[in-house]
Amino acid sequence: MAKSKSEFTGAIPTVAGAGSARLGPRVEMATAGNVAEFVRLPKAGERCPVSGASRSWLIETDQELSPEDRFLIRVRRRGCLRGTVFTSVPKLSSFLSRVAAGKVEGFIAGIAAEVENEN
Repeated sequence: MAKSKSEFTGAIPTVAGAGSARLGPRVEMATAGNVAEFVRLPKAGERCPVSGASRSWLIETDQELSPEDRFLIRVRRRGCLRGTVFTSVPKLSSFLSRVAAGKVEGFIAGIAAEVENEN
């Protein structure tokens, strides 16, 4: 079931990066003082500007999560084959906080050396 914009924040969503004329008044561009609600998925070989995670890690991790926990949002226009993938910053931050607290099954967090020893 699709969520309305009021279910996310109650306001117009903010987007980081270059704006699109087609999005017009439906989104607000993030300024340096505030954090965007959505950022585009990084290109291959680049890192997420929010978490520093790789593109492949974001995609693989998102696919392992239940639908309500997924932080990637795929958007395409009706009839188009291609679209854009955005990262929901609040959902990604929430996921990482739950992993750090040990509340997500299948993921462990800690100092890098400790995590490597668990494998």
